[in-house]
Amino acid sequence: MNKKILFFSIIALASFFAGILIFTSTNSESVIIIKNRKHQMPGYAIYTENGDILYVDDIISIKKSILGNTIVNTDSFKVYNPIGIIETPPQESIMSIYNKVLDFLNNDKKVLIIYIDGLGYDLYNKSIEMGYVPYISSMGTAVKALTVYPTITDVTFASMVTGTTPLHTGIKSREKKLLKVHTIFDKAAEIGKTSKVIEGNMQIIIDEVETILNIDENNNGTIDDEIYKRALEEIQDPPDILLVHFHSYDDFAHKYGPSSGKALSQLNVLDSYVKELVERFDGDVIIASDHGMHDDNEVGGLHGAFCEEDLFIPIITMENRI
Repeated sequence: MNKKILFFSIIALASFFAGILIFTSTNSESVIIIKNRKHQMPGYAIYTENGDILYVDDIISIKKSILGNTIVNTDSFKVYNPIGIIETPPQESIMSIYNKVLDFLNNDKKVLIIYIDGLGYDLYNKSIEMGYVPYISSMGTAVKALTVYPTITDVTFASMVTGTTPLHTGIKSREKKLLKVHTIFDKAAEIGKTSKVIEGNMQIIIDEVETILNIDENNNGTIDDEIYKRALEEIQDPPDILLVHFHSYDDFAHKYGPSSGKALSQLNVLDSYVKELVERFDGDVIIASDHGMHDDNEVGGLHGAFCEEDLFIPIITMENRI
């Protein structure tokens, strides 16, 4: 081997093993950056490849090494191969729901969590403008919040009820696994409070909370009317935490598209369900989604991507109702 080539090869390897990376570019094209249109919190939220979200004040540079690694240099540390970045992220996230519920419990309040699967923040605002959610929109302004990645129900639901990221929950896909951390239902039990979850035809996360499953008894193509009926029964003597998970908007949005007339009409049906449940419930209320959805010309609607439509969700809180 030519001595000159050998010399530079040795230098390159030594630099690599010493932690000195050689870069081929200094632009941000190698990582997705979403600029939050409404400034809410200075800085950045960096989604890491191991399932965490890291908040930083400043990003110094984004570079790519000759080995193909993307390196984000922040004012505090380096992040390797991030999934994506949110610039000026919302102050709240899906994980905020855990602490909201815990605060209610600590103040001896019962809480109703109405979980509308698949409803993104922008789509929710569009549905307000079009008149599909008259009751929910009357409950107060929705807070714009981040969800976790990947934006699929098993992953996002786990973060909703644990208050932490997929890195810590251990739930990073649809594969059924035991949670690595305790849920808000576990915390409730520790302080002598009760919990129930009203679900579709399967349990989403493996947990000891009492979960009431439902099937499409009338064969009308959705389980949500059965879920609603069971929720009305439970509200007569509710536990301290009652979580009601509606699936039909997500189902219709997958089939027809999230902004389709059929999906929005089903959202209007859910709005009527929410009205009846909230008006009969004696306690505080949280309305939230787990992820949004984006249009796909071939299949209707999809989620699971690192995009604005999937990552931003609405959270509405009604407090001091007793």
